[in-house]
Amino acid sequence: MIFQLNILHGLLAIGAIGCAYLALREVRRPYVSVWRLFVPPFLGCAVAFGLVLIQLAANHPSWQFGAALLVGLTAGAARGFTMQVQIDAYRPRFQARPATKRVLLWVSLVLVLSVSLDAVGAVQSPALAPVRFFAAMLATLCAGTLVGRATAVTARLRYAHRD
Repeated sequence: MIFQLNILHGLLAIGAIGCAYLALREVRRPYVSVWRLFVPPFLGCAVAFGLVLIQLAANHPSWQFGAALLVGLTAGAARGFTMQVQIDAYRPRFQARPATKRVLLWVSLVLVLSVSLDAVGAVQSPALAPVRFFAAMLATLCAGTLVGRATAVTARLRYAHRD
């Protein structure tokens, strides 16, 4: 019996899988352009926003999601500012080590896991509401990490081209 599974879960799954696919493409490429840095965070934010809306409809406090987003932004920005990159002098793109890029892939896979946790919680029973809340918090944290990393790397690229 399906309790609260709806079409939104399908759209969130497509967005999370798209985020993981684009993160995998970024890991495999030697160079990444600036606009490609923001595509996985955009999809991650859309997925997190959908999961947060589901939880806000269930009357959970919104400040907890804001705190998770702030922690994710801080962690992502710290990662983006401390990762070793080689900046191309002619075009705004960067080359990072493969180990540095794999963190992006793991974060996007955790985002896929959080969507699947929410879908399982929606199908099984209303007793799994804490699991769904945890999944929304985890997705918000991951989206903040993706956005913080992309913003920090873009700021580093823009600063390097001013010199």
